[in-house]
Amino acid sequence: MTDPTPTATPAAEGKRRPRPPAPPSSAEEAQMDAVAEAEHARHRAPSETLRARLAELPERVADLAAPVIEAAVALRPIAPYLLAVMVFLGGIDLLLQGTGAEIRWRQRLLSTTLPLTFTEASHLFSSLAGLALIILARGLALRMNKARVIATVVLLAGAVFALAKGLRWEAALLLAGMALLLTLARGAFHRRGDWRDFRPARGWLAAVAVIVAATILLTVVGFRDHSFVTEDFWTFAWSGDASRGLRASLALAVALAVIALDGLINRPAPSRLPRALPVPPAVRRLIADCPDSARQVALLGDKRFLVAEDESAFLMYGISGRSWVCLGGPVGDEAAGEKLMWRFVEMADRARMKPVFYSLPFARIEKLLELGHSILKIGEVARIDLPAFSMDGPARKDLRYARKRAERDGLVFEVIAAARVPALIEELRPVSDAWLAERKGMEKGFSLGAFHPAYLANFDLAIMRQEGRIVAFANLWASGAQNEMAVDLMRHLGGVSPVLMEAFMCEAILHAKAQGFRWFSLGGAPLSGLPDHPLAPVWARVGTLIYRRGDEFYSFDGLRRYKQKFGPVWSPFYMTCPGGLSAARALVDVALLISRPRRAATEPEPGPEAIDPEPADAGPAHG
Repeated sequence: MTDPTPTATPAAEGKRRPRPPAPPSSAEEAQMDAVAEAEHARHRAPSETLRARLAELPERVADLAAPVIEAAVALRPIAPYLLAVMVFLGGIDLLLQGTGAEIRWRQRLLSTTLPLTFTEASHLFSSLAGLALIILARGLALRMNKARVIATVVLLAGAVFALAKGLRWEAALLLAGMALLLTLARGAFHRRGDWRDFRPARGWLAAVAVIVAATILLTVVGFRDHSFVTEDFWTFAWSGDASRGLRASLALAVALAVIALDGLINRPAPSRLPRALPVPPAVRRLIADCPDSARQVALLGDKRFLVAEDESAFLMYGISGRSWVCLGGPVGDEAAGEKLMWRFVEMADRARMKPVFYSLPFARIEKLLELGHSILKIGEVARIDLPAFSMDGPARKDLRYARKRAERDGLVFEVIAAARVPALIEELRPVSDAWLAERKGMEKGFSLGAFHPAYLANFDLAIMRQEGRIVAFANLWASGAQNEMAVDLMRHLGGVSPVLMEAFMCEAILHAKAQGFRWFSLGGAPLSGLPDHPLAPVWARVGTLIYRRGDEFYSFDGLRRYKQKFGPVWSPFYMTCPGGLSAARALVDVALLISRPRRAATEPEPGPEAIDPEPADAGPAHG
């Protein structure tokens, strides 16, 4: 049987099958690769651009945030004061909201969602919250953390009350924003305490009373068309704005009376600072090794002491007015001393006092620059280079004459050992009393020695006798390692000899040189060496004016001229304190601390001592 399917001939098959394409040339291949690469790049470009922008995002955010961060850092020192002002104004705003009628369309909307009782209560508590914010503003200005926490809660509650009493969303946003700022700035409110620490003072209570009285007056004026009667107090209605204002005014008056009564009755009496302040043994040991002889004044007993835990350093300070005054900076180990300086500043800050550092050499200034203090030059110290000191030469002819004249006048110099000083106290007392009476002055203190027998018994005593009678004396400060000797308390009788004190000082200097000391300190010359230039700081110009024109009160220039006779090396000393008006207050506080000293610890005081404890978290402190 034959297959009916026709068989294609080779010629016909060749006509139906297409020819395979010719292979592309190298140029065509390159063109095709370029097109494919371009297409791939077109699809890839958006993702790469996105990745590049995401990579740049942190840098851009950092650039945008940098000014904000810089501003926050710059404002941090004054942030508590700014926030206190904002909270104070927020409290006044809440008070003023109750002096007028609410917006009617908002009140109608509230009436459909909230019960009347809730709105009435919100109106009353809103006014009380305003009063609370005004009171708390003082605590914020004092950087009290508890005031910040309470103010944050009251601000948030005030925001809720503002919405509930009249849909005052603008005020609610402002109050909530203040609460947020207080939360963000919580690091600036580091002082601990409770209500007693920022209880309103009498002046603050008077100011709050004026604000509350003005609020009540504005309420009466705002509803002057309304005739107030007794029944109005008990009227509760959506349209009862006048009744709500009357109830809020009464609540404010009662709340203020309670706060004032608490402030006037329960305010703790200021504690007296103790006069007797014993010197810790660690302080005596560190003083004995200190190369600065002026630190011997710590033994006067009128100061407080902050001692390192390992007793390797201490600093001494006094309290005057609103200032804690550290004298001379730390003594002892440098690292421990730096920690004590910061601890001292923290303690003063917690006590709401201003830290002041008085009578500092230039080497101590660098560490205090970090505190942001103002630096005031307050004078110069005269020190004699003993190895180079000589009585020879034309520059010393006046001193040679003084010694010879003293010898002709029968003046005899002697140094008494400390152990023998108590037996001479009754001979020294008439000299001291006569010296004070002649100058119509009182004993000084703090940075200057005073005539206290137990204090003088700590030191060798230089005396000048005439015919066996003591006519002049001075206690001698001797530093550690024989670095420096200095005279402290100098007293003499008048009319003995015109060269008494020049001769006395010459003999003391020669005594120190014979003992092998490196320096002899003549003490300070207040207000000496201040810059006299129209562009000098205000304090420098005022100090220069006092130095030149103040001879009626104190011979500033005469004191410097007297010390210049001995050819000293002058070096400046400084005071650092917070800037602005605080500097002027600090100067007054230091002056009062020196001119009105407390009785020294070495002097007995009748009656019980008052204890003024250090803050509980201040660490170990003495005195």
